[in-house]
Parts: sequence; C-alpha cells; structure tokens
Amino acid sequence: MQSVTQAESRDSTLRDADRDGPDAQVGGPQEQPAALEQEIRKLQLMAEYRAAFLARLAHELRTPLTSILGFSEILLGQEELSEAQRGFCERIQNSARQLQGSLNQLSDLSRLEAGQSELHREEFSLAHLLRESCEGLARLAQKQNAELRWQTAEDLPMIVSDRLKLGQVLYNFLAYAITRSPGAQVVVTAEKDGHGFLLKIEDEGEAPADSTAFVEFDSSNRRAGSSELGLAIARQNIDLLGATLSFQIRQPRGLQVSIHLPPVPADATRP
Repeated sequence: MQSVTQAESRDSTLRDADRDGPDAQVGGPQEQPAALEQEIRKLQLMAEYRAAFLARLAHELRTPLTSILGFSEILLGQEELSEAQRGFCERIQNSARQLQGSLNQLSDLSRLEAGQSELHREEFSLAHLLRESCEGLARLAQKQNAELRWQTAEDLPMIVSDRLKLGQVLYNFLAYAITRSPGAQVVVTAEKDGHGFLLKIEDEGEAPADSTAFVEFDSSNRRAGSSELGLAIARQNIDLLGATLSFQIRQPRGLQVSIHLPPVPADATRP
C-alpha cells in the first residue's frame, strides 16, 4: 500500500512539472534576459546621472573661474605692478586656465562615455585646422621651448567630418607631444591616404614607459592628470569619427602618432 501511495505521489509531481513547464522554475531562462536588461538599464542610468552631475559641477565652477580669469587679466594690464606682483597674477591666471581646461575635458569625457555626443559633419580644410591647432598651442610650445611645425600637401582635398571633435583630437595629441618634447621639435602633417586621410604627429621626446596605457587609457584612474584626460577624450573622439589610431617608436628617440581618417564618418550619432 505504501508503494502505491509513493507511486501516485511521483505521478502527481511529474504531472505538475509537465503542466508548469521547465521555464516555471525560479531563475529560469525567461527571467535571465529580463534581469540582464534591467542591469544594463541601471548602468545606463548611472552613466547619465554621472554625466549630469559633472556637467552641473563644471557649470557651477565656470562662473567663478571666469571672474578670476577676467580680474587677473585686468591686473596684468596695470603698468604699476611690481615684478613680484605680476608673477603672482600670472600664477593665478595660469592655474585658473588649467582648472578650466580640466573641467571642460572632464565634462566632455563624461558625455562621451554616456553616449550623449553627436557628430556634426561639415566640409572643411585640414590645412586650416592644422594651422589653427598649432597657433592655439604656440604659447605652450614657447613655454616648453619646443618648435611646433605643420605641413600639408598643396593639393590636399577638403574633408567631411566633425571639425570640432577632430580639432580636439589634434589639440590633445599635439599638447601631449609638446609636453613630452621640451627643447625639441614637434611636427604634424596631413596627407591623402587611399580613400581617406592620414594625420601624423611626430615628437622627439622619450618613449612611453607603457605603450599599452598610451593606447588603452583607463579613464577611471583617479591619478589621471589633464594631459591623460585629454588623451582619453581624443581616443573616444577617434572612435566616434570612425578613425583608427596607431603609433610607433622613432629612432633614436621620439614617438609618431598616426590617425587614419575616413573620407566621411559612418554615422552622425554615436550608437
């Protein structure tokens, strides 16, 4: 009698399992995609909150920084300043500019990581962009006692890309090269390369100690400085533009950074 009861119990259990199906178990296959999608959404929200916080922080700090820069400029325009006073004002101005630049870079990087950056394509001259980038870094080159030159072919055609983002890429890699090359030479060139364009930045600084860190920068590094943030932004903008980055060690010393640009970016919006 006991064996019959046990058999009926087993039959009842099997019928319940057949009726409910295998996916009725807790944590079954049907629940896994939903849980994964929920976790992805949480990460996206965290990135969006981070971007919004950093953008608000940058906005709140830009106002006093603008005042500091403005008043320091007024003070530097006074002829009766002593040499020591002028030096103090220049230090205030330089520190405020560095902080302003870091805030802008941090805000840009946050938007890129959150996927909130869009491409704005237009036709423009690479030669003009190279000249403007070098002119914008003339003061840094002078401070480093470095010679900054640019070269392009006379028949270089116009390019269709995001002028602002490509300008940021050039600016950040050129600033990195100048900082690495005190008392040396930095040359940036642009040429046609098949169906696209090739930008080269060559310096005469020491070879990077860790080449992997140069290519794959970790933006979560808390010790990252202004130049490292600039490289991180440049690296993300390169991906956004559909370009590729490569570099090689120059002999006897120096580094060559090569940026291969497509004739037209693939998408106007980052996926």
